[in-house]
Amino acid sequence: MSEVWIRLLVKYKGKCALCGKDIQAGEYALWSRTAKAIKHTNCQVGTEKQPAVMELNCFVCGKPAGCSDCGFEQDCNREIVSQACICKTCLSDAKAYENYKKAFLDRIAKLKI
Repeated sequence: MSEVWIRLLVKYKGKCALCGKDIQAGEYALWSRTAKAIKHTNCQVGTEKQPAVMELNCFVCGKPAGCSDCGFEQDCNREIVSQACICKTCLSDAKAYENYKKAFLDRIAKLKI
């Protein structure tokens, strides 16, 4: 399994796994469940490029769901979570539930049984 780094708001002070400098509470950083490590969002010590942060797509519109702004981000394991997340734009629509049901039924109709 490859490492997936999730951007989150740090609740407790920690040390960057790459540069060893402090990461303060209230700062955004990247966290990996598999590596059990945290690092600065812009830290590239010992790496060729910035790691990819996994972002889920909205179940209704297909655009990025906004994982870094989600209230469940800290507890979300995006490798195993349902792929049925909804973005804030679609959620704020007056017909959010109807749109979600339609997206679900459209996907079921495409399944070959």
